[in-house]
Amino acid sequence: MLNGHMDTVPAGDLSNWKYDPFKGKIVKGRIYGLGASDMKGGLATVLIAMKNLAREKFKRKLLLVFVADEEVGGKKGTDYLIKNRKKIFKEVKYGMTAECSDMKITIAQKGLTHLTIKFKGKAAHGSKPQLGDNAIYKATRFVEELKKLMKKLKKRKNRVLGSGTINVGVIKGGTKINIVPDYCEVEVDRRLIPGETPQIAIREIKNLLKKLKLKANMELVVGRLPMQIDKKFELIRILDKIGKLKKEGKSGYTEMEQYYRDAGVPCITFGPGIVRLAHVANEYILIKDLRRAVRIYEQLIRKVCL
Repeated sequence: MLNGHMDTVPAGDLSNWKYDPFKGKIVKGRIYGLGASDMKGGLATVLIAMKNLAREKFKRKLLLVFVADEEVGGKKGTDYLIKNRKKIFKEVKYGMTAECSDMKITIAQKGLTHLTIKFKGKAAHGSKPQLGDNAIYKATRFVEELKKLMKKLKKRKNRVLGSGTINVGVIKGGTKINIVPDYCEVEVDRRLIPGETPQIAIREIKNLLKKLKLKANMELVVGRLPMQIDKKFELIRILDKIGKLKKEGKSGYTEMEQYYRDAGVPCITFGPGIVRLAHVANEYILIKDLRRAVRIYEQLIRKVCL
């Protein structure tokens, strides 16, 4: 199975882009554009490899799984396929996602927990804040305490993946400048290392709220476990015969874990694209990496399927 996702994150403020993010601008060996690295480049190289091998007679089946919705949880993409069409994965021996990986093999990745924490207060006129209960103040106390939790996480390390992390990505609260806000919510991104689970992350935050004596409703948006594949995995050995490729762990989440854990498909990640450019303005991919990836995918398909 070769997998990739077709969706991207939003482009954000277009004034931050040197070139139009929706046009695919070629400049000095690079292609600039939204999703160039994450992961239109990976999809394109898989398709070109398939085109080049279209007249070959395959002895084994090759499953292409291109999905949507990966950037926001996968419920309408991979998650849907596994829950509703799981039989298509029944005979799949190897899986690989063509996600951007700096042309390295990803053998481990962090887990993912997305949480929304909702604080309630009491509205009042902005000129008399003492009559209200400011929900934003509660949220900011919570965020400050999260910073202390981040320091504790740094003490727990995995040899390949390092430490777990926390990021506050979104805060929403208040309706008008002269009203004491009666509602505020905080969206938290918690990355997990082996030994940590979404349940552990939730318990840590509940303990934090208890310590602060704050009441809040917590919603689990996404909860996925970390994973690690043995370096002796047969697909990795096959790739090593094609060309010595570096192996590494990845802090970002890819759907290799979901195929591995929910569909029973041992999976790795390998693709063109520059990891540090994913989800940022002026994203680009190197044309030389695209060409090299096509060659590697062709050789891999020949060794496994032909």
